[in-house]
Amino acid sequence: MGNDGVERGAPKGTAQAPSAGQRWSRRLLVPFASLENRDFRLLWFGQLGQASSMWAEQVARSWLTWQLTGSATALGLVNLFRAVPLIALGMLGGVAADRFDKRKILVAIQLWSLAIYIVMAVLILGGWIRLWHIYLTAFLLGGGMAMNQPVRTSLIPQLLEGRLLVNALSLNSVAINVTRLIGPAAIGFLIAIAGGNVGPAYVVSAVLYTLVLLSTLMIRIPAQAVTERTTSIIGDMAEGFRYMLLENRTVLALVVMAAGPLAFAFSYLTLLPVFVTDVLGMGSSAFGLMQSVAAVGALVGGLTLASRGDIPNKGKVMLATGVTYGAVVMVLGGLHASLLAFGIMVLAGASQTIFRATNNSTLLQISPPQLRGRVVGIMSIDAGIQSLAAVLAGVMTDLWSVSAALVIIGAICVGIVSLTWVSAPSVRRL
Repeated sequence: MGNDGVERGAPKGTAQAPSAGQRWSRRLLVPFASLENRDFRLLWFGQLGQASSMWAEQVARSWLTWQLTGSATALGLVNLFRAVPLIALGMLGGVAADRFDKRKILVAIQLWSLAIYIVMAVLILGGWIRLWHIYLTAFLLGGGMAMNQPVRTSLIPQLLEGRLLVNALSLNSVAINVTRLIGPAAIGFLIAIAGGNVGPAYVVSAVLYTLVLLSTLMIRIPAQAVTERTTSIIGDMAEGFRYMLLENRTVLALVVMAAGPLAFAFSYLTLLPVFVTDVLGMGSSAFGLMQSVAAVGALVGGLTLASRGDIPNKGKVMLATGVTYGAVVMVLGGLHASLLAFGIMVLAGASQTIFRATNNSTLLQISPPQLRGRVVGIMSIDAGIQSLAAVLAGVMTDLWSVSAALVIIGAICVGIVSLTWVSAPSVRRL
């Protein structure tokens, strides 16, 4: 008999097996699975623009402060002024995220930040800039940051399925570090080309934030994402702290553990202008390049994490990467006029990114949906501590040396992570 129209070699009802090239393409696309979601894609592109603007502003503000004062303590004080609203308003941002329309909140915050960037550009380009302007605008930007992060981060689980949460948060880290790879070096060169004038950097930041605003306006928030509440704002804040302190001590342990890598060790960035000039004997281009080099490792770490889906043994991952990050900062402090510092920054970027994504995704996974904004808001405490740690590091630098300050903040990071691991059995079981 004939073959009845059925082609030999392919059993009836079965699909043709993908080719080796197709399988390889699918593997390459795994780390970017979350980007198939339209609204997360818009949020992610907004993260790209916001991160680009953030790095440009950070390099510009630090270099401007160093130019005006030549003081490491002044560099730390910039972060102190940024810290006050982070500590005071972080939980309020979390409450807002759990109560109101997240897109409207993000739009308002972005308009606020855009206005500040424009004001700074005008002051600098007009020759009217003073140190108090730097401190005041750092304080105002800190208020926007305190509100932004709880809203943006708590929005992700509402746009994506739980299985993609680690992937999405890892891609957020990738966005931050792709821009960190290019942005600081580019801004450093731009400042150098402009003869040391940081005004153009704020113009770039303003343009980027305009694009962020446009992408946010296009996001569609699911109707169930907006939750009507009858309790007061103070009551909501109290509920968030009660949950962390009494109902879920694992959340408390994770917040405390994060204070090592995300607060104390991370404050080493504040000291980079001093390290680049006093230890390496270089200028603004090297300052920007050093931050970009750290992004190479962060990018690799973020993509690796994004390709793995959920992470087993999260507690061990946080222990390993947190201790590594602190140790790397200590090693950086032990260097003297060595270009090896650029290589070490790669490891710093990778360990910090993996720790942050693992810590944040774990917090969101173990917290109920109606409290996620406030849990992320509580994490703003670590951002506030980072700014306070930067002041401490600046004082230690002025009293002793930048090398001594780096060794000390790295050691504090190792100590916090290790002690949390030993004292919190729930973290070891994650």
